[in-house]
Amino acid sequence: MTEKDTPLDPDIRQSWHRSTLAGLNPGSGIVVDQLAEMNLQSRLMRAATPILEGLENQLHDSNFGLLLADNEGYILHRTFGTTRLAAASDRLGVVIGAQFTEQTSGTNAISTPIETRRGVFVLGEEHFLECLRDQICFGLPIFQLGTRRLEGVINIMGPGRESPALMKPVLTSAVREIQQRLLNTYSDAQVALLLAFRAACEGHRRMPVVAVEPSETFTNGAAATELGNNDLALLKEFAAQRTTVFGDRVQMDLSMGQRTVLIERVSDQGAVFRVLRDEEGTPAVPRATVRYRTVGDDLAEKLVRARNASGHVLISGEPGSGRTAAACSVTADDSVQVIDASDAVVDGSKKWAASLQSLAEQSLTSFVVESVHLLDARLLRVLLDAMEQTSARVVLTTDTGMDSIAPIATHCRSIIELPALRQRRPELASIVASLLADRGVKNVRFTSPALAALLAHDWPRNYKELQSVLDEVLAARSVGDVTLSDIPERYRTRGRRRNLGLLEQAEFDTIRKVLAQVRGNKVQAAELLGISRSTLYSRMKALGLP
Repeated sequence: MTEKDTPLDPDIRQSWHRSTLAGLNPGSGIVVDQLAEMNLQSRLMRAATPILEGLENQLHDSNFGLLLADNEGYILHRTFGTTRLAAASDRLGVVIGAQFTEQTSGTNAISTPIETRRGVFVLGEEHFLECLRDQICFGLPIFQLGTRRLEGVINIMGPGRESPALMKPVLTSAVREIQQRLLNTYSDAQVALLLAFRAACEGHRRMPVVAVEPSETFTNGAAATELGNNDLALLKEFAAQRTTVFGDRVQMDLSMGQRTVLIERVSDQGAVFRVLRDEEGTPAVPRATVRYRTVGDDLAEKLVRARNASGHVLISGEPGSGRTAAACSVTADDSVQVIDASDAVVDGSKKWAASLQSLAEQSLTSFVVESVHLLDARLLRVLLDAMEQTSARVVLTTDTGMDSIAPIATHCRSIIELPALRQRRPELASIVASLLADRGVKNVRFTSPALAALLAHDWPRNYKELQSVLDEVLAARSVGDVTLSDIPERYRTRGRRRNLGLLEQAEFDTIRKVLAQVRGNKVQAAELLGISRSTLYSRMKALGLP
């Protein structure tokens, strides 16, 4: 392999290196020694089947194929848009029961995500085996929520002429649903055990933590590394002894030596064990109060990190996504000084630049510059100079497209992308409750049909639009249950756009986001998506995009 042939992407390059060390030859075919008999009633298959069926309907007559593999790379399920693609895959050995590892099939979107535990694009020539180089693929690992235990990989692939731009949101949506369905396959006792396990792991990453019950075992990274199978069997046996007193310390002989173990009983035969090291004291056993992480949880964490860190901050998001509120959250000051780039159009460039310079020279802890994507090249240079000279932290907000302000972005220590409201549909009930609380409304409750109507809406103007709807609702009802008839009529149905499948919804969201980035320029949008203008127009029409 020459230096010219070596892939530039570090994940792909390292995968090629591992494949070479395994003795694999790029000119060889996929090594299939024996097809394994797969358990098609496994927990992963039961959770994934409804999602796969939905995707199969969307893939019909397309140039794409879909594969599901377990955590060892064995293919559990496959579906193809055409019989021609299925036949070609048969010839390659891409069949149910075949194992895809980097030792048997080199770099691809099943074996490499298993190795890296990350989503991986493999484009044409990046495949280690030459027989796969007419394909583009994207694979995402499927984890067990709460423990990050690898359950499997889902992979979408198509011919090299197809654009990979729409693949990632398709699989991201599918993986999110499969992971949630995996969680739903657990019994109440297993869910309680998982919650207790997560609570025990918080703040104790280096401490081995194990949760067991008759049919399930959860381990953190330290436990997986330091405890053997005999230790896990001992803990499971210990948990089954109902006469044992829990909630205290017990001395146990483990493979790592004699250790003090803290025990928390969760159910009749389920318990969480924390293995103390010699130098550790006896921390209180936390209760199972951890809830599942949401998009809002991740955003709140990013805002807190940005607030506590030093350096300038860039906040991007669609109009109405709460950019100003996020900027105030980072500065921790509701009365922070704000200058808006849109004022440069009204007041003129010179006056705006002078106002910015005045802010930069004041003894401020921080100040906010709103809508920097509206600045021309000269004013962007003025802003950049001010950021370099001021002792204050500058918090900037921008639209979703950041190409035009790339020099500004490179000078920001933290970059936060705000989720659109449609990306937080699972949290809509709590968001509505929070907005009502902000208004001091205590005696109004949205019924399930009313919330379902709101969930069906796409919220193109995001939180501002939702706040406008709440204003209309509260003007008519100040107490009691908000029913479907209380919702503005235009929000009671999905409107004229038909109900989209999983693949189409991901495609819809991707095209709309790219169009927003290029401010509706369809020529630029088609180029970014890697498709022709005619294809973009036809997909927009089919998806109901204006």
